Amino acid sequence: MMYGTLLFYVFPSVSCYVISDSFSNSNASKLIPVNIGKFPEIWDWRDRKMVSPVKDQFGCNACWAFSAVANIESHLKIYLGIEEQLSEQFLIDCDGSGVGCGSASVLYSFGRIVNKLGGVLRSSDYEAYSGRQRPCSWKDQTPKPVPVTGYRRVRSEEEDMARAVYKYGPLSAGINSASMKTYEGGIDEPKDELCAPTDLDHAVLIVGYNVYLNINTGERVPYWIIKNSWGVNWGDAGFYYLVRGRNACGIANDVSFATVN
Repeated sequence: MMYGTLLFYVFPSVSCYVISDSFSNSNASKLIPVNIGKFPEIWDWRDRKMVSPVKDQFGCNACWAFSAVANIESHLKIYLGIEEQLSEQFLIDCDGSGVGCGSASVLYSFGRIVNKLGGVLRSSDYEAYSGRQRPCSWKDQTPKPVPVTGYRRVRSEEEDMARAVYKYGPLSAGINSASMKTYEGGIDEPKDELCAPTDLDHAVLIVGYNVYLNINTGERVPYWIIKNSWGVNWGDAGFYYLVRGRNACGIANDVSFATVN
């Protein structure tokens, strides 16, 4: 099922993602292959109201913060039944790395959240999103962050990724955004020479998977359902549908999720 209306968006022009570093890798729990037997052919966490609203990073290249926060928001609702709006601005200002609106990885952000910050502040407890890095400061007295207990990596195998989406919840993923910048709807099937799997420059949230069946030809096209952070006026109300099974645009190269319980 596809949602919304396809509209034009002016996106950030600078890379906001770098591949995971030793800090995040050394602290992430390793995820063994997801052996759950049969699992649904299609799954969409939006249908279960477990995906928070699409946000817009504007000119700040902190896609890593938006992917991490979106991941945590979904997992809080799935596992704890808590619906929270968390603050990307808090991560941009206060994670202590100095990255701000620069490039980082989601794994690195998870590492800072778990090991340095103890969680993420609610949007209501921090200054409103400004699209730029600012000094780290609270609205009132020091607030208590929403706890995040850990984070795990997912093997770069797309069947394992689909199983993990179903079993654990939405997944944060690095991606080459080249094809997203010309996306006009439907299922995107970019060629590797136009969207190299090795050139990750953006971070997104995988919220489900599906299979498109062409009733005229019988062709089946599996695809990912992806939440982006370029606002609801981009793509399909902020979502993107990418062919699944051939590591298109490097979607399987750097995949992880937060744990909240």
